[in-house]
Amino acid sequence: MRKAGNKDIDSINKIIELCLSNRPVSDRIKKLTLSSLLFKPTDLDFMAIWVVGEPITGVLGLQKINEGMLLHSIYVNPSSSNQGIGCGLLDQAYQYTLMSNQNKLLVKAFYESVGFFKKAGFAPSNILDYPHTLELAV
Repeated sequence: MRKAGNKDIDSINKIIELCLSNRPVSDRIKKLTLSSLLFKPTDLDFMAIWVVGEPITGVLGLQKINEGMLLHSIYVNPSSSNQGIGCGLLDQAYQYTLMSNQNKLLVKAFYESVGFFKKAGFAPSNILDYPHTLELAV
């Protein structure tokens, strides 16, 4: 795992597009959602972003907010799922949250990802105004 740089943005966005194409939602929702999920080079200025693999198979983005550390993005190439990559990214998120002196790791999850986060110890939260907000105390 390594910190992402400008040269990684295109590869990161390809992973996000692959993940989004597998979501069980309409093509219209996928199209509307995609632009808000893709990374821009300026995201490196306010987010801590890590990547896994060469070529990149996993992406993690964290952002410090008033309520704790927001797990902004966690994506694993669907062809590399069930290999522990997501768990490794979550561990990095947990460690970074601790190192940043934050006591909560928050995620605004897609509905289909809620089970993954609950299995990892996250619990439902009403801290953020989003239907599938979960938190993990660190």
